[in-house]
Amino acid sequence: MQENKTSIELKMVSLKQVIHHDYVDSVTLPTKAGEITVLPNHTALISALGAGTIRARAGGKELPFQIQGGFMEVTPDSRLVVLLS
Repeated sequence: MQENKTSIELKMVSLKQVIHHDYVDSVTLPTKAGEITVLPNHTALISALGAGTIRARAGGKELPFQIQGGFMEVTPDSRLVVLLS
């Protein structure tokens, strides 16, 4: 049985470095199929990202990141990895 987590481990990486690594409450991302929001305990998912804004929310604050595209993976243990192009 999956552990019930109350946050998401967000790791945003480029080919050269880790851009951002933190635990957040939710993340909204611009996928090629439309905008989605990932919450804790989200189902596993892999998707291509389009240009737009990633909005990570933690402690009532919003952290925006402008991106030009990339890929994302949500794992069953509430981890979200974003590979930026």
